[in-house]
Amino acid sequence: MEEYKKVTISFTKEQLEKLNEIMAKEQGYTRSSLVREAVDNYLGYRAQNENVNYLSPIISQNIKLVLSRFEENLSEMLFKLAVEVSKSNILSARNFELNDHALNYLNAVSEQLAAEHNGVLDLEKAIDYIDGEGNG
Repeated sequence: MEEYKKVTISFTKEQLEKLNEIMAKEQGYTRSSLVREAVDNYLGYRAQNENVNYLSPIISQNIKLVLSRFEENLSEMLFKLAVEVSKSNILSARNFELNDHALNYLNAVSEQLAAEHNGVLDLEKAIDYIDGEGNG
């Protein structure tokens, strides 16, 4: 069993009322046990604050490393996607025997559609747009 040392502590009237409320709600608590628990919690809180100063730079460094790896992976995937789209475009151009004028027009319309919709394209709206351009 732990050995306790008796000390004198002064409380405000409000603090004593709150202690009494807790003791009434939860059986088995004494003022001493509540104060010891409060002191233990506060000491843990203080120790945690000291650890935050140590851990913050480590966490920040790890987040930067994860983001850097994510950026590299995303860039690699975008490059591979661009290669596949390019191959598809070349095959389509050869299949449909598109000339330079048609390819330039297709590129301009695609850029305009992407810019108007912040890069989010609805293919049905794109077809309607292209049909409207061709008929106008």
